[in-house]
Amino acid sequence: MSTQRCPNGSSRRAVAQWRREQILDAALAVFGRKGIEAASMKDLAAEAGVTPGLIYHYFTNKNALLLAVVAERGFLPELRRLLATYGNRPAAQVLPEILVQFRRVLTERIELMRILVTGSLTNPQLHAGLDGIVTEAQHLLADYLQSRVKAGELRAHDSPAVAGMLLGATAMARLIGRSTDPD
Repeated sequence: MSTQRCPNGSSRRAVAQWRREQILDAALAVFGRKGIEAASMKDLAAEAGVTPGLIYHYFTNKNALLLAVVAERGFLPELRRLLATYGNRPAAQVLPEILVQFRRVLTERIELMRILVTGSLTNPQLHAGLDGIVTEAQHLLADYLQSRVKAGELRAHDSPAVAGMLLGATAMARLIGRSTDPD
C-alpha cells in the first residue's frame, strides 16, 4: 500500500493527478509481483490505498491501466527526455547513453517486461498497445539517427531498421539475462 500523502491545500486537479500517479505506482508493483492475469483490480486498489471503483475513474479496465504503466513508467518518457536534452550531440555520445538508460529501465522492471512479452502473445489489446509504444520509441530514435545523417556525422542508412535493431537487441539481451556493451 502506498504511503505517500498528497500535499494539503492542493487543487482538485493536483489531487487527481497525484491519485493517478499513486495508482500507476501501485499497479507497477502489483503487476511485477503477481503478473497480469493474477493481479485483480481489488489487489491493485489495495496496493494504492483506494477503492476499486476509483481505479475505473482513471482507467477503463486493467489493460488500459497496464498500458498506462508501460507508457509512463517504462522507457518511452526517458527516451523522450534524453533526445530532447541531447538531440544535437554526436551519436557516439548519445547512443551509448540511450542504451545504458534503456537497459537500466529494463533491469528495474524486468519482471514486468517479461510479463508484457508473454501477455502480449495472448492478449490482442495488450499486443496493440505495446506495439504502439515500441513503434513510437523506434520512431524517436530513428528521427535522431536521421538528424545525425543530415548533420554529416553518420552515413545514410535505414534509420528505422537500425533503431529497431538497437532497441530490440538491447531488450532481448536483457530479457534473457545477457550483458550488453553499449559502446
